[in-house]
Amino acid sequence: MATILSGETLAKEILAKLESAAKGKNLKLAVVLVGDSEVSKKYITEKQKAAEKLGIAFSLFEVEEAVTQEELGRKVQELADDRTCSGIVVQLPLPPHINTPSVLDRIPVEKDVDVLSTKSFELFKQGKLGILPPTVAAISLLLESAGVSFDEKAGLPAEARYGGRRRVVIVGKGRLVGIPLSIWFLQKGITPVVADKSTLNIGEVTKTADILISATGKAGLIKGDMVKEGAVVIDAGTSVEGSPSTRSARSGRQASLAGDVDFESVSKKASFITPVPGGVGPLTVACLLDNLVTLWKQS
Repeated sequence: MATILSGETLAKEILAKLESAAKGKNLKLAVVLVGDSEVSKKYITEKQKAAEKLGIAFSLFEVEEAVTQEELGRKVQELADDRTCSGIVVQLPLPPHINTPSVLDRIPVEKDVDVLSTKSFELFKQGKLGILPPTVAAISLLLESAGVSFDEKAGLPAEARYGGRRRVVIVGKGRLVGIPLSIWFLQKGITPVVADKSTLNIGEVTKTADILISATGKAGLIKGDMVKEGAVVIDAGTSVEGSPSTRSARSGRQASLAGDVDFESVSKKASFITPVPGGVGPLTVACLLDNLVTLWKQS
């Protein structure tokens, strides 16, 4: 049976350290939400709780899904120009009619706690930013807690490199997790195998992974028969089960978060596994607030 990697435990440790670092700094986090996504709202609520516990002011700007490119860009620019605002988050994904990079590029580097603007992301790729995308930071800490060393000077042990006795597989090529995580592994001298919905026989690919990370948002995608015995499994995907759009009105079942990984079957084969909720999510929130404090110090 797998050992559970608790993101909540690690998050509490980070937040405890941040409490004194954030005190008296008059920090403020602004979040822009377009539309009415239940998953986004759940994460935003967690961000607000954690921020306010640290004495960080929090502002949520809810925008209708039909917002125009110009209107949304103007709102983000207002926050960029607001000297009282220390960090900006534009909750992704944005509606199809919005040019996402154009909106994100209005966030200045010193306020880009999610590392989503073109300039911030380029600095991250070059190893010059000083912070990591929050989910990447969270996953790195979870892997460390599983005993996988990512010391920057020593690099990953030879047996953990692609082509050696260990193999890293990432499922999902999203902008928030898959792409930045792939870059981070490459920076560590590791070439991960990246799979997505176009990958044929995806179960055969995931079964080769010693470190398997899934971030697709498709509930229950990774089953026990798709996982190698003893693998470290990180579930970075989130969707909502039992929401009004997916449940019968008669059922009365409450909406709840679900991960990419079928926990029951996979936990019987993995050596380590993250739960949903309680795994990558809360730790990502803590890492985002850590980025907020770090960027404030840098600027």
